[in-house]
Amino acid sequence: MNRCVWIILNRNFEMMLDGEIDENQLKDKKFSPGGDIWTEELPVLKIADEQVQKEYDEFRNDILTLFLEPQVNEVFVNAKIGEESEYDNPSISTPLIIRKIEEYDVEEIIS
Repeated sequence: MNRCVWIILNRNFEMMLDGEIDENQLKDKKFSPGGDIWTEELPVLKIADEQVQKEYDEFRNDILTLFLEPQVNEVFVNAKIGEESEYDNPSISTPLIIRKIEEYDVEEIIS
């Protein structure tokens, strides 16, 4: 099983994405806002500062918008380690940068 890790970021926040690549599709997605917290859904964080909360909610919505794009699999599957892609469209608040940082094979790690 081939898996990869990407960082999705904007000017204020970053989110890690770990996903399986199978038949040119991104599957079994796991998201992490940092540390050892991983979830199958984008984390909903509660932040005391209202402005920062608003900016995080926009970041989260921008990522959700990215995953609605028909070409989303191409963006992640075709990325090369160290490469950056920018995602921008009129329906998101701030452009997102997607950076592939690692590829690994679960079977190799287990054995």
